[in-house]
Amino acid sequence: MKQDKEKYSLKNSIHSFTQLLIYIWKKNKTVYAFTLLYFPTYILANLLQVYLPKAVLAELENEQTVLHFISTLTLIFISLFTALFFRDKSKVKIENGNTLISLEMNYEYAQKFLYVEYPYLENPDFLFHRDSAKTALYGRGRDSDLPCLKEFLKTLNTMIASLGTALIYIIIISHLSPLLTAAILATSLGTMWSSLRVGRPNYGNMDLGEKAIRKLDYISSQIGNFSLAKDVRLYHMEDWLLRTAQKFRQLWLYSKSIQLKRDASIQLSATFFMGIQNLIVYWFLLAGIFHSEISLSDLVFYAGSSTALSNAFISWSNQTKWLHRLSIDYKKLCEFLSFGENEKQTTLPAKKEQVTISLDHVSFRFPGMERDLLHDLNFTVNCGERLAIVGINGAGKTTLMKLICGLLTPTEGRILINGADLHTIPPHERYRWFSCAFQDVSFLPLTIAENISMRPLEETDEKRVWNCLSMAGIREKIENTPDKLYSFMEKDIRENAVDFSGGERQKLILARSLYKDASVLILDEPTAALDPLAENDIYLKYAAFSEGKTSFFVSHRLSSTRFCDKILLLDGGSIKEEGTHDALLAKGGLYAQMFTLQSHYYKEEAV
Repeated sequence: MKQDKEKYSLKNSIHSFTQLLIYIWKKNKTVYAFTLLYFPTYILANLLQVYLPKAVLAELENEQTVLHFISTLTLIFISLFTALFFRDKSKVKIENGNTLISLEMNYEYAQKFLYVEYPYLENPDFLFHRDSAKTALYGRGRDSDLPCLKEFLKTLNTMIASLGTALIYIIIISHLSPLLTAAILATSLGTMWSSLRVGRPNYGNMDLGEKAIRKLDYISSQIGNFSLAKDVRLYHMEDWLLRTAQKFRQLWLYSKSIQLKRDASIQLSATFFMGIQNLIVYWFLLAGIFHSEISLSDLVFYAGSSTALSNAFISWSNQTKWLHRLSIDYKKLCEFLSFGENEKQTTLPAKKEQVTISLDHVSFRFPGMERDLLHDLNFTVNCGERLAIVGINGAGKTTLMKLICGLLTPTEGRILINGADLHTIPPHERYRWFSCAFQDVSFLPLTIAENISMRPLEETDEKRVWNCLSMAGIREKIENTPDKLYSFMEKDIRENAVDFSGGERQKLILARSLYKDASVLILDEPTAALDPLAENDIYLKYAAFSEGKTSFFVSHRLSSTRFCDKILLLDGGSIKEEGTHDALLAKGGLYAQMFTLQSHYYKEEAV
């Protein structure tokens, strides 16, 4: 609770508010010019709308001519129309400017994911800041009535204009009676106090509601996920998913009920103070009428002015409250954008030098883990050597590959590439050494050629793409698509995209790694969707391709091991066995047991 109070303190809010104003000034100065136009036109339009009934009654009271009556009203209407036109024109310009600034924030938010160093993407603190920034930018899900950063300037201008309007009406009413002005101010301040005090936001409750909404939205998206539909039906998950959704729905409803009770308290107290104010105002004005001190037109004008003054104060207090929240939201966005280190934005060609890689007492654990996932690994892969990394699922094989190619940093020890500590080399330099095909298959809604080269079409060597597709064993499939290399992928985004099976998508990933053609080749179970015979065939093709490269072949199946120069068996985060295929079979240990159990899959006669 203490941490929440500090996070939402007035000092933090003012600092963030100032920083946000500076940010807007740097991005789009013109919105402040339209603010200067919006402020007087808002006040003038409000004042003219209150003054109009008085003008009509005054004309009748003074028995003015029809021409004078029409001229007066025409002048007022022209002034009102002009004020409304420039008010609404400046309002649209301000909101458009805020939208552009919001898009710039969204761009910076997306950039963070692209350039932050890879380990942070799996860091729980980073993910927490990501969710907070997302809420600040895009709103609070089902709580769509709460503002987000794209409405900051609208809120700011309404707050300033409301305060200016209140000051104008204070001056007007004070000419009639300073005592009446004091009474109206007292009741208006009472309304404002109740809004800020009685209806003070419970930020801990709002955070609880936001977390519940995020989880509920996630479950809702999974319920509508087509790929999950088979499991839902086969394993009768319907009730379980609905119960889980209901649990978070109840949490959100509880948070929402507290918010609605707060809003009801604000409304009730506002009604109370407004009632008192109306009694005082109308008693004073009717007394003035009774004693012939004011006219009927004055009564209408001052009654309208007192109501407008109270409404202006209420609007000012509400907008001030939300500006406080939006300032804190901007602080959350800034915390996310400044979290961790960003990698340098540089595109460099792949390295083609010979490489020796050594692991020197390397251990690794993810943040929050009590034990090492990988512990005290020591081995060397010489130039042109092919190393197989095998082991059961969860042995740490993928994590080891991420360490070797520089995506993750060892908790202890060093990884040396040609004698240099890999993690003293800048990320954009270290990635040049590696061509990788991981088991996670992902593509962009671009052409096949672009998904293989990972470059724009104008920078893609199509002949090279065809060669890589041939080596990956999927060229014939691509040749039979309507637009060949120019066929688009990912049907979820493009209706005319080409569909590929799981095995075909993994072959495309292999072609991508071939296209880069760097010094070190890492294949991290890229053939998991293939049957054992097809996997064996792919790996044999890669054996020829990897000639002269330092290569890592990772699998929990052992079809990739025969052609490798050396095999490491990982078990429990450590190297349990090391040697050639024949030597490990002769040893009769865990590798031999695993190979014996799997070997019948590789005998075509048994199929």
